[in-house]
Amino acid sequence: MASKKAVLVYILEILKSETDANHTLSQEEIRSILAERYEVSVDRKTLGRHLNDLYESGDFGIQCEESAVGADGTIRRTDFYMIHTFEDSELRLLIDGVLASRHITASQRKDLISRVAKLGSSHFKPHGIDIESATGYLHRSQDLFLNIDLIEEAIQKGRKISLAYCQPDVDKRLHINLGPDNKERKYVFNPFQLVMNRGHYYLVGNHENYDDMSTLRVDRIAHITVLSERRKPLREIKGYQQQRTFNVSQYVKEHIYMFGGESVTVSFKAKRSIVNQILDWFDGNVEFSDVTPDDVVCRVRVNHHAFKYWALQYMQSVKVLSPASLVTEVKEAIKEGLQQYS
Repeated sequence: MASKKAVLVYILEILKSETDANHTLSQEEIRSILAERYEVSVDRKTLGRHLNDLYESGDFGIQCEESAVGADGTIRRTDFYMIHTFEDSELRLLIDGVLASRHITASQRKDLISRVAKLGSSHFKPHGIDIESATGYLHRSQDLFLNIDLIEEAIQKGRKISLAYCQPDVDKRLHINLGPDNKERKYVFNPFQLVMNRGHYYLVGNHENYDDMSTLRVDRIAHITVLSERRKPLREIKGYQQQRTFNVSQYVKEHIYMFGGESVTVSFKAKRSIVNQILDWFDGNVEFSDVTPDDVVCRVRVNHHAFKYWALQYMQSVKVLSPASLVTEVKEAIKEGLQQYS
């Protein structure tokens, strides 16, 4: 015969897996499931006491319907269900986040979605398990989550890491960068922050032999080792001499393509028709002036190299005004592009 503790655990498992706010169970239905699933027989009064104890403790998110007070002053409770940590709509948002993550493999995505779905009741139906990844053609390391753990460990401890880095090629596979000796090239990196941007996971930090901030795609990092050496102080990195802590939010706003290097203040003239896209790209980090029905002058703080490529993408709707060096670079890039069609 099952102990009281065991029966209480079984009841909680039943309520967790079988109920939610839209799917309740009566006491009789719970008795039937106890008998069928766990081969446990509980009389009605005992089950009622157990359910009341669980409900009145307030520790398990259990809710029920209460009927009017009876002649003996008791309250009859029925239609029991458990409030889950996440609502179905919240679980779907989490799953959408997994689906938007382009750095994980199809099998990893399927496994994550399956585990997220288990946070709800058996009535929750996950979506997207069979959706193909936009970058599913690339073979990715099964060590991705281990690598993330190692990177997080290094960041928390303020340590340097050594790593290998991969690049995709025409065979649609990732290949480790090689050194002059044709052997795996090892990089020493000062990690500061892991960042999710436009479906990819990036590591923001500093290459040991350089003085600026740069980014690495996490899904292209391999063979990580956490070193005993302390990470380079932020004040020693170009552009961060006056900062005591790394502002990841500002970094993401300024580095729209996650290129490394310094940020600059850029002014450009744009057609009013793309203001919505400008706000999306720069996450609202833009000042508007000289507004006319057709055009607007925009001012943003943004990574120099990233903005060059952004301006080329929108060249039919955007004219760079300053700085002069960026105006020159964009002009030269447009000329080179035209030569491809000459």
